[in-house]
Amino acid sequence: MNIGASLLLGIVQGLTEFLPVSSSGHLVLGRALLPDEALRSPGVLFEIVVHLGTLAAALIYLRREVFGLLRSLAGTGGTTSEVRAGRQLLGLLLIASIPAAIVGITFQDQIHHAFSGIGFAAGGLVLTGAVLLCFRRPPTKTGGDATRTRAIPLLPRGLADALWIGIAQAAAIFPGVSRSGLTIVAGRQRGVSPADAARFSFLLSAPAIAGATLLEGASAFGNGALAEAGGIVALELTVGFLTAFVAGTFALRWVFDWLARERFHQFGWYCLSVGGIGIGLSSA
Repeated sequence: MNIGASLLLGIVQGLTEFLPVSSSGHLVLGRALLPDEALRSPGVLFEIVVHLGTLAAALIYLRREVFGLLRSLAGTGGTTSEVRAGRQLLGLLLIASIPAAIVGITFQDQIHHAFSGIGFAAGGLVLTGAVLLCFRRPPTKTGGDATRTRAIPLLPRGLADALWIGIAQAAAIFPGVSRSGLTIVAGRQRGVSPADAARFSFLLSAPAIAGATLLEGASAFGNGALAEAGGIVALELTVGFLTAFVAGTFALRWVFDWLARERFHQFGWYCLSVGGIGIGLSSA
């Protein structure tokens, strides 16, 4: 590793984690195409650190929501109805996390195999692009009413919303399928407002990123990969963390901005282009 590689990989991780372009798809394609071994194999320790950078970006950017959820869990601060709404939202986040956990455990071998080549990642990017472009607007009521927009912590309907968004997140376990893209589109299709769909998606990403990082770290510790990563100096790790954090913060801001301007679907063209190139390379 070197400072330039740390800077580049931190920026790529921070941007692709939250923009609807699939960080896993870019990781697979980058490893296959980049000639520099330092870029292709940054090491487990570095990957853990940049994931922590994006996690920090999500928690700080959504700090108001995060503190509100923590206060609701503790039963302090706010009115009784606010505490109840916060606990309901925590329950919905937990429910939405279940499908991905089931898919991750059940199809562990298939998921690992999907990361071994660029064909699956390229196909996942094409799928993401198609979803973003085909479902750019939520459905409307047939009675001539305006497009449905509402907050997500609304029970009992919120249970169905959470499960649907959770299924979308489960599909994004496979490379090339954008977690943020599919979960936000899923929320919009359920009639959730753009901002609330994005907030729920990114709050849901926090335990997903943390869980994946812990599993990766535990696995690396078990097979000795962390000990072998000792050659990565603290400066490179710091650069990777900070660039992932800053890039992730900008990516979060851009997503909310593009949703407000109804331009979120335009990322679909990028996903289709990159995915098409990947398919061409895999079949060459």
